[in-house]
Amino acid sequence: MENNDTYTISKFKAATQCKCPRCRTGKIFEGSVFRLKGQKMNKNCPHCGLKFEMEPGFFYVAMFVSYALSVAQFVAVCIAVSVLSGGSESPWLYLTACLLTAVILAGFNFRYSRVIQLYWLAPNLRFNKKYYGEAYKK
Repeated sequence: MENNDTYTISKFKAATQCKCPRCRTGKIFEGSVFRLKGQKMNKNCPHCGLKFEMEPGFFYVAMFVSYALSVAQFVAVCIAVSVLSGGSESPWLYLTACLLTAVILAGFNFRYSRVIQLYWLAPNLRFNKKYYGEAYKK
């Protein structure tokens, strides 16, 4: 059994697992990334009680992050389609590939754009070691 004082989950690992940025223990979202009913974000961290949407409109910046993720995905998909199709010039092939990418990765973009905003674009939100692990009780 590991001692809670000597080990904490890394920032990158906590972000990829969609854990709370303050305690790195509670989950930000319910369900999986590719949930068919849509993404459901918790209002507060179930572990430390952090309110994720700190002020009205807090996640507007996440739209820009999601846009950047989508553009990177579209460029990668278009390059892959070009290589795999032997340099096809059909715009319908590229449009279809980009639309499929947008639909399939919509949940991923929604989720990780908010995680990126919480972890790296919120200047007043930091990890607090006293909330980490199962020992903390509200």
